[in-house]
Amino acid sequence: MIHIVFQEADIAALEKSFELDETLRADIIQIKDDYAVGPLRNLYTPEGIEARKQWWREVLAGGDYDGKADTGEIDDTKAVADLKERLDNNPEEIIWIWAAQNKHDVSGYYWLMSQLKDYQGKIFILYLNNLPFLNEKGNLFYPVNLFEIPAKEFVKAKKLAREI
Repeated sequence: MIHIVFQEADIAALEKSFELDETLRADIIQIKDDYAVGPLRNLYTPEGIEARKQWWREVLAGGDYDGKADTGEIDDTKAVADLKERLDNNPEEIIWIWAAQNKHDVSGYYWLMSQLKDYQGKIFILYLNNLPFLNEKGNLFYPVNLFEIPAKEFVKAKKLAREI
């Protein structure tokens, strides 16, 4: 099993649930780019990928993140290629995509699904849209991000996995 999340803080939140339920323990891959902003035209072509990278160069220029667009630190195209290779090489491998109701997760999900369409039946979505959870004080709340959910609630949420 491979877990996919869309925000860095989601990784630590999901990892905490592994201590409560060993069946969840698996690699976690983060789709790092925020597909809710910036150019998306021809995003699956080398030209479109380069246009997006150029846009990030301009957005990040002059600040603490200047040059980050060229470090290779954020390379979702490579992450998807690695996922496909793992799925191709292991017929038992499955992917769980965790998404909350926010533009970052939803946009990332749609970007990712268009590239994994050949793997239907091996991909599962855990879309935590408008679902109430219990916080640390036992009160109901509706999370906007996965990292807001306590570990014990991830264990319960695994029942929501739906095959794509």
